[in-house]
Parts: sequence; structure tokens; C-alpha cells
Amino acid sequence: MTVPPASTPTSPSLSPSPPGTPYSSEHLGFTAAAVFMIAIVGTFGNLLAVVALRLSKKLRESPSTAFMVNLLACLLPVCAIGLPMYAIGCIKLQYQGYIMYSEGVRVAAFTMGLILSQVHIHTICALAFNRLLAVVRPAEYKRVMQRHWVRLYLLVLWLYSILLWLPLALGLLGRLEFDERELLVSMRDESNNKLRKAVHLFFTFILPIIFTSVCYAVMYWKVRLSKQSREVRRRRKSVTEEATLKQWDEQVTRAIFIIFAVLVSCSVPHMVIHIMHLSEQYPFTWLFLHVIFWLQFCLDPIIYLTTSQQYRAAVKELLTRFLTSYCALRDSTSDSSFIPIHTPAPTPLSPRKGPKPTVHFNTEDDDNSLKV
Repeated sequence: MTVPPASTPTSPSLSPSPPGTPYSSEHLGFTAAAVFMIAIVGTFGNLLAVVALRLSKKLRESPSTAFMVNLLACLLPVCAIGLPMYAIGCIKLQYQGYIMYSEGVRVAAFTMGLILSQVHIHTICALAFNRLLAVVRPAEYKRVMQRHWVRLYLLVLWLYSILLWLPLALGLLGRLEFDERELLVSMRDESNNKLRKAVHLFFTFILPIIFTSVCYAVMYWKVRLSKQSREVRRRRKSVTEEATLKQWDEQVTRAIFIIFAVLVSCSVPHMVIHIMHLSEQYPFTWLFLHVIFWLQFCLDPIIYLTTSQQYRAAVKELLTRFLTSYCALRDSTSDSSFIPIHTPAPTPLSPRKGPKPTVHFNTEDDDNSLKV
């Protein structure tokens, strides 16, 4: 039995929503405004964090920094391109009754967002595993996390994330279709094989959540509850290079755990409503969970800022360099564009008037000296 869509009043000053869509103008307007704000904060926040971490000479020496940069950089296209497109689509639907993008553009935009979100989840998994390896096997961690190996790990991470979603976008093993009633893409399968969807959900979301949870559980048990925690910390001190990098690695562990908790809190309610097909029964709740899901994309830099002293120092260094360069550029520009006011040339000093000195030759002296 199909539950009828909930009726919601629409504002008389706004155009009605299209037929068959359970969202009122107020719902669409709120969603568009919230998504625009998340896009602005996420774009500038993630960009600032990426540049600050890349320019910090101290933090670049840590292998964790490459993964932290990847965690932020993969969200930049979502915040700068995907979210504004979605907000514009909501505004178009609110005022004109249809979404301006074609089916291909919708699927391509959502596929990009799904791949980058998958990279985000897998990067969290990789960071959790790296911190676990650093705690349990510090010597192996130092040997494995060399720069060329880190690049290889990130490449495999990206390829694996792409392979989870790109075949669906191309119509292989099912396909992605945009659902105008949910304002979201969904996996369609003509065979109605729910097992295939369940397997895909397991590999894209459930398995990374379980893996990260196990890593942090083992890490907590090893560091806090194990009788050998002091020995583990002593071994870590003998392996790591300097206090700054050790402190940064510990702050990364705490920050990634908070980011992981935020990801789960923002994603699980959205996924439950989507799987149970309750969007038409609770239209405003569904759009509100859209906003909550995308909110996580702008929270990572804020979590860095509040949990990491080293990151705050890197941001401060970046802003100081930027302000110094800006002031120097402004001063040089003002000096080059300065045109002095024309002033008359100073009058040369006139020669002093008076009698000219007379030279007398004293012939009486032997040295023929001169007298003036």
C-alpha cells in the first residue's frame, strides 16, 4: 500500500511545486539557501586547509598530512560545483516547476559527488589504519609510510572509489537514475535483484564503517586499556622524529575520530529514509536530512581548527604570509602609481656680492708666500 504524500501549504507569493512533487516552496527555498551556505563555507574552508597544510614545512614531513590533504581536497569539487548546482536546481523547481538540467547532467553531477564522497570515506579508513599501525607496529609504520608508498596508496584508494560508482553511471551492473520525487539518484536494476543493491551498499558504506570502528576500538584497547601501553608509547618515542610531528600525529588521530563520528551521524539517518522510501511521507524531513548529510562536507576544517594546535599554527602562518605579501604588493602598487605634484624648481643661489679679494705678493719673504 502506497502512503499518500503529505500535504503541505505553499506560500501564495511563490510558484507552486510541480505536480507529483511533495515539496512545498518553503521546503525548496530552505534547502536551496542551506545548501548555498554549506557550499560557500565548505569551499573556502577546505581550500584554506589544503593550502595551509601543503605550505607547512613541518607538517609536510608527516605521512599523515598527505592523507589529511586528500581528505579535504576530494570535497572541494563537491562544495564548489555539485552543491551550487543542486541549490540552483531547487530554486528552478521552486519558481518554474521543473529542474533545468538534463538527465545526463544530473547523473554525471551526482556520480561525481558519490565518487568523491567515497574517496572521503576511504581516506578516513586509511587514516584510521595508519594510526593503528603507528600505535601497534611503529617500526613497520615508519618503513611502510614512505613518500612513494603513500602516493601509491592514494592512487589505489581513488581507483577503488571510482570503480564502485562509475560502472553504475555507465549502465553496467545496474544503473543510476535521477528520481524527481526524491531529488536524488538511485540505483535501478530491472531484475529487481535486491541482493545486488545490498552488496553494493555493503562495500560502499557498511564495510568502511565497520573497518574504521574496528581500527579505533583496537587502538583504544592497545593504548588505554592494555597493560603494555607504556611500553608501546616508549617504542613510539624511539621511532618518531620530533615532538612536533608526534603531537601532530596524535591530533590527527583525535580529529579523524571526530570526523568519523560526524560522518556516521550525518549519513545514517539519510540512508535509512532512502532505503525505506519514506521521502514522500516525510518530505520536509527528507530535504532536511539532505542538508544534514551535506553539512559534513564543510565541518572537516572546523574540526581541524578546534582539535589541532599544529593546524592552527599552519593556518596562522599562511594568513601571516598572505597579509605580508598583500601589504607589500599594495605598497609597491601605490609607489608606482604615485605622481608627485609639480613644484617650481628651487632658485639657484645667487653669488655673494661684495668686493673681490685682492691677492698681494709679499716679495720680502723668502718663501714667496701669498697673502689674501
